[in-house]
Amino acid sequence: MWNKDKSVILSSCIIKAVYLIILACCVAAPFIVRFYDDYVILPSGGRSLFLPLLITLYCIVPPAVYALINLDLLLWNIRKGKPFIQNNVRYLRRISYCCFAVSVIFIYFSFHRPVGFVIVFAAAFFGLILRVVKNCFEQAVAIREENDFTV
Repeated sequence: MWNKDKSVILSSCIIKAVYLIILACCVAAPFIVRFYDDYVILPSGGRSLFLPLLITLYCIVPPAVYALINLDLLLWNIRKGKPFIQNNVRYLRRISYCCFAVSVIFIYFSFHRPVGFVIVFAAAFFGLILRVVKNCFEQAVAIREENDFTV
């Protein structure tokens, strides 16, 4: 039967898989971008996007990995039965900052390919959602701490 512990374990396994996917993408990025540039952009009469896209992809790797690390730490605390602690608020704040960083980084690529603005707005929206969730967690932590002091 499915339960919350299995859900947290599955989420943790998915995070580990995403680490590997990011590593594979870092290695394969020049080949993937070259393929995209040669067979999608240039035949349609566009100018080469190899360098702007490669720079953008490599620049989003640090915030993506940092967000994954914080997400992993958040899940670790949840697995230990500590969902409403100050560290989890900090992790959610950091993850939201990473979303905003990805949004800002993709603005550079969006000037070369306007479809990149979709990613800019999506990443900013996710960052905003995480800020709201962080504020909810912060209130829950405050309520929990207040209840801990109540006799």
